[in-house]
Amino acid sequence: MRKKIKIQTVSESNGATDVWIQHLINRLILEQLYLPHRLQAKLLYETLPKIKRGELK
Repeated sequence: MRKKIKIQTVSESNGATDVWIQHLINRLILEQLYLPHRLQAKLLYETLPKIKRGELK
């Protein structure tokens, strides 16, 4: 006899994970551009929303 099971997940919002994934994707894209490291760092900083950097509360 087979038993069917329905698996369901609960939607969650995790701000830290969202910022980390956004930063990782931005970093991968910037690495493909072969820019100087200082310019890469500046662009990474500017692409993070201010609210996520802790500048706005």
